[in-house]
Amino acid sequence: MKTATSVLATVPASFRGSRKEVGGADRQLRLLEGNTSEFTVKQVAYGVLWADTTGRVSGTISMALRRATPWQAAQLVAAIIKDGVELIGEVPAWMNKNALGVLA
Repeated sequence: MKTATSVLATVPASFRGSRKEVGGADRQLRLLEGNTSEFTVKQVAYGVLWADTTGRVSGTISMALRRATPWQAAQLVAAIIKDGVELIGEVPAWMNKNALGVLA
Protein backbone atom coordinates (compact mmCIF):
# COMPACT_ATOMS: atom_id res chain seq x y z
CA MET A 1 0.00 0.00 0.00
CA LYS A 2 1.29 3.47 -0.88
CA THR A 3 1.37 6.03 1.92
CA ALA A 4 2.70 9.57 2.18
CA THR A 5 5.61 8.24 4.22
CA SER A 6 6.52 5.68 1.56
CA VAL A 7 6.28 8.35 -1.17
CA LEU A 8 8.67 10.63 0.71
CA ALA A 9 10.97 7.68 1.40
CA THR A 10 11.68 7.44 -2.34
CA VAL A 11 13.83 10.59 -2.17
CA PRO A 12 16.81 11.39 0.07
CA ALA A 13 16.03 13.23 3.31
CA SER A 14 17.48 16.47 1.95
CA PHE A 15 14.74 16.48 -0.71
CA ARG A 16 11.87 16.32 1.81
CA GLY A 17 10.20 19.59 2.76
CA SER A 18 8.92 20.50 6.19
CA ARG A 19 5.58 18.76 6.71
CA LYS A 20 3.89 21.98 7.82
CA GLU A 21 5.33 24.48 5.30
CA VAL A 22 2.23 26.15 3.85
CA GLY A 23 2.69 26.58 0.11
CA GLY A 24 5.50 24.01 -0.09
CA ALA A 25 3.60 21.43 -2.13
CA ASP A 26 4.83 22.70 -5.49
CA ARG A 27 8.46 22.48 -4.39
CA GLN A 28 7.91 19.00 -2.94
CA LEU A 29 6.26 17.77 -6.13
CA ARG A 30 9.17 19.10 -8.19
CA LEU A 31 11.67 17.39 -5.89
CA LEU A 32 9.72 14.13 -6.10
CA GLU A 33 9.47 14.36 -9.88
CA GLY A 34 13.16 15.04 -10.33
CA ASN A 35 14.78 12.92 -7.65
CA THR A 36 12.66 9.89 -6.82
CA SER A 37 13.93 6.37 -7.30
CA GLU A 38 10.43 5.10 -8.16
CA PHE A 39 9.05 5.59 -11.66
CA THR A 40 5.36 5.69 -10.70
CA VAL A 41 5.98 8.40 -8.10
CA LYS A 42 7.89 10.39 -10.73
CA GLN A 43 5.05 10.02 -13.26
CA VAL A 44 2.30 10.98 -10.82
CA ALA A 45 4.21 13.95 -9.33
CA TYR A 46 4.85 15.24 -12.83
CA GLY A 47 1.20 14.61 -13.71
CA VAL A 48 0.02 16.75 -10.80
CA LEU A 49 2.35 19.59 -11.81
CA TRP A 50 1.35 19.24 -15.48
CA ALA A 51 -2.38 19.18 -14.69
CA ASP A 52 -2.10 22.33 -12.60
CA THR A 53 0.23 24.25 -14.93
CA THR A 54 -1.82 23.55 -18.05
CA GLY A 55 -5.21 24.32 -16.46
CA ARG A 56 -6.56 20.80 -16.58
CA VAL A 57 -7.83 21.04 -13.00
CA SER A 58 -10.40 23.42 -11.56
CA GLY A 59 -9.38 26.74 -10.07
CA THR A 60 -10.45 25.56 -6.63
CA ILE A 61 -8.08 22.60 -6.82
CA SER A 62 -5.32 24.79 -8.20
CA MET A 63 -5.66 27.21 -5.28
CA ALA A 64 -5.78 24.35 -2.75
CA LEU A 65 -2.59 22.97 -4.29
CA ARG A 66 -0.86 26.34 -3.92
CA ARG A 67 -1.72 26.46 -0.19
CA ALA A 68 -0.88 22.79 0.42
CA THR A 69 2.04 21.55 2.50
CA PRO A 70 4.72 19.10 1.34
CA TRP A 71 3.01 16.46 3.48
CA GLN A 72 -0.29 17.04 1.67
CA ALA A 73 1.55 16.77 -1.67
CA ALA A 74 2.90 13.38 -0.62
CA GLN A 75 -0.59 12.33 0.53
CA LEU A 76 -1.98 13.40 -2.84
CA VAL A 77 0.61 11.38 -4.78
CA ALA A 78 0.00 8.36 -2.53
CA ALA A 79 -3.79 8.58 -2.98
CA ILE A 80 -3.47 8.82 -6.76
CA ILE A 81 -1.17 5.79 -6.90
CA LYS A 82 -3.38 3.86 -4.47
CA ASP A 83 -6.30 4.29 -6.89
CA GLY A 84 -4.25 2.70 -9.67
CA VAL A 85 -3.38 5.83 -11.66
CA GLU A 86 0.04 5.42 -13.26
CA LEU A 87 -0.06 7.56 -16.40
CA ILE A 88 0.39 11.32 -16.56
CA GLY A 89 -2.72 11.74 -18.70
CA GLU A 90 -4.96 10.06 -16.10
CA VAL A 91 -3.97 12.43 -13.28
CA PRO A 92 -6.17 15.46 -14.16
CA ALA A 93 -9.40 13.45 -14.19
CA TRP A 94 -8.52 11.86 -10.85
CA MET A 95 -7.66 15.23 -9.37
CA ASN A 96 -10.88 16.87 -10.54
CA LYS A 97 -12.86 14.10 -8.79
CA ASN A 98 -10.82 13.49 -5.64
CA ALA A 99 -8.09 16.05 -4.94
CA LEU A 100 -10.09 18.34 -2.66
CA GLY A 101 -10.72 15.45 -0.30
CA VAL A 102 -6.98 14.96 0.10
CA LEU A 103 -5.95 18.62 0.12
CA ALA A 104 -8.65 19.83 2.53
